[in-house]
Amino acid sequence: MTDFYPPSSSITGVIGEEVILPCYVVPENIPEIFSVQWIFNAKSEKITVSTYNGKNKNEKQDEKYQGRTELFHSEFKTGNMSLHLKNIRSSDKGLYTCVVSFNDEYHDELIELQVGGGVPSIFLRSPKKQGIGLTCHADGWFPKPEVIWLDGQGQIRKELSTTKVMMMPSGLYSVLSSMNLIPGSDMEVSCRIVNSLLKTMSESRVLISGEKRKEKKGKERKGKERKRKEKKREEKRREEKRREEKRREEKRERKKERKKERKKERKKERKRERERERKRERKKERRKFPITANPECQLLELQVPGAPDVEDNVCEPAGMSSPSTVPVLVAKEGFASGKHYWEVDVGQQQDWLLGVMRHKGKQEEQGTLAGEDYWALHRSKGEIFSIKENISLEKKEMNDSVIGVLLDLEEARINFYEAHQMTIMLKISISLGKEPTEMFFPFLSKGGEADTPVIHPVLTPVPLEPL
Repeated sequence: MTDFYPPSSSITGVIGEEVILPCYVVPENIPEIFSVQWIFNAKSEKITVSTYNGKNKNEKQDEKYQGRTELFHSEFKTGNMSLHLKNIRSSDKGLYTCVVSFNDEYHDELIELQVGGGVPSIFLRSPKKQGIGLTCHADGWFPKPEVIWLDGQGQIRKELSTTKVMMMPSGLYSVLSSMNLIPGSDMEVSCRIVNSLLKTMSESRVLISGEKRKEKKGKERKGKERKRKEKKREEKRREEKRREEKRREEKRERKKERKKERKKERKKERKRERERERKRERKKERRKFPITANPECQLLELQVPGAPDVEDNVCEPAGMSSPSTVPVLVAKEGFASGKHYWEVDVGQQQDWLLGVMRHKGKQEEQGTLAGEDYWALHRSKGEIFSIKENISLEKKEMNDSVIGVLLDLEEARINFYEAHQMTIMLKISISLGKEPTEMFFPFLSKGGEADTPVIHPVLTPVPLEPL
């Protein structure tokens, strides 16, 4: 059940002006499709003043209210279903029902509209008969007003008066009141008309004395000034009311925006937590890659300056005294297709070699591979060289102790990364052969037991593209 919280159940409007009949619902409960109806409960019938259909976003008005009503479409999302009624007539007085329907339910609220007349001018006339007769006349009042005759001190006069109140075709009332002054009584006379509903009044004064004409005019000017001030005060009150409504609306909007920001921040935090969790899992899932040396240590011919002079007591092939040969360890399992990524922890070693070699099912030379069958990074004396076809391509400085290797057999390339920062160090294109038995194996240099780098496979996806 949707909760209503109207600011008032009874509203007062002035004929010829405009008024807002309030109707609010809790905005969190409003779906995308809903309908709004404002119904006037007349004595003999019910008139559908205005209807809004949420399916086609259409608003219809009854012919009696054509051009005089509108709904606040831009504020529906905030729960404002109020009706703006313009050019108020005396016939608009009565009960109005606000009905909001959605999800096979309807919710209504009853609002009472009181209608009052404006403040017309009042005229005093002195008939040319015996004695002094006065007549007070005013048009355009609603509902029926009260007429009071006063003296100069603001006290009710003792003279008898006759008052006639007639309804005009417009539905407003015309007032005609007459009285005769008692000889010797106060010659200052006031006729005051009071609207008890709107708590307003209109008053006119007259002094029956030629010497007091100036005083009369002065008081009349003061009366007009007082009316002008009262009108200004009323306008100020209305303006303050409009501003208060605007402040409430802005407050609701700010609250809504803060809620969105908090939701967005929570979403970002969850994303950051997932990223931290992936990093933690990545560290947990690292394990040593199962590698062994071939029956005979394979030697790679490196035609680069400054090749490391590494001694190996386990397998000492011929020619190891030559600085151009390096013993390597080759992984047991190789790759024939797809994309594969692993990381090598080289620690603080100054001299090492790591990369990928291709096995075609035959050897070019006992214990040695041709230069076109391997691609590698080579560090010698603290500096890094990229090795391709026995050529030193580029010299780079080392900032990371873990090297990432991506073997992409779909794009025919090998990428080397600084693993901790995931920044690319080098891209090398590789040539793919046509032999169906062609395999690619990770390898790294074999130094002493304490100097051998460690290969870690990465079992979880890593953000390698684009780099």
